[in-house]
Amino acid sequence: MEKRENAVGMAGRIAGEIERQPDIYGTRGLKRFSLEISRADGSRQASDRVIVIYGQEAEATPGQLADGAYVMVMGKMQTYKEVPGGRIVVFVLAEYVGVVSEQVEQQNGVYLEGDVARKPIHRTTPKGRKITEVTVKVPSAFTEGYFSFIPTICWGSDAEAAAEYREGARVALEGRLQSRDYTKRLEGVEVTLTAYEVSARHIEKRICE
Repeated sequence: MEKRENAVGMAGRIAGEIERQPDIYGTRGLKRFSLEISRADGSRQASDRVIVIYGQEAEATPGQLADGAYVMVMGKMQTYKEVPGGRIVVFVLAEYVGVVSEQVEQQNGVYLEGDVARKPIHRTTPKGRKITEVTVKVPSAFTEGYFSFIPTICWGSDAEAAAEYREGARVALEGRLQSRDYTKRLEGVEVTLTAYEVSARHIEKRICE
């Protein structure tokens, strides 16, 4: 995958119907789908479902995108705030979407360079695993001078290093975009929600000259 400051490369299966995407910061004519990608790490969760949003110009195989199709996606990580509700949506803004053979190996790769948006949160799981949550700020693809804030999880020794990062530090990371279900009580009712975040295989601080 080309290492631009914000680059995503994925291959998987469209899970569900293609939907119209409400306008994002004035950008119209967008569509969206869920992309299901198998995990190869042996974890209990067999696959991730990530949100892909794209415009007509990104379609490499017009008319072929449909539920169940295997596709290659290339683009960049972005976020936007839903109206109404104010929920932050983490997604891939596709610059290329094309149908591929089912024989193409499923993949999920993210490369980001950006700034630490706020003080990282470090914790240890009940099983003793060290985790640090880092929010990485990258330029918005929709509005110049604005930013997307990408939630990122670091593990092990990377988590220990990331816990010391300060707000504004420049970082580079490689990993995958993952989905994670969790339960939350809303208005007295327990509901299942999905969180989307980058799981970093490696993260490091950049030295700014």
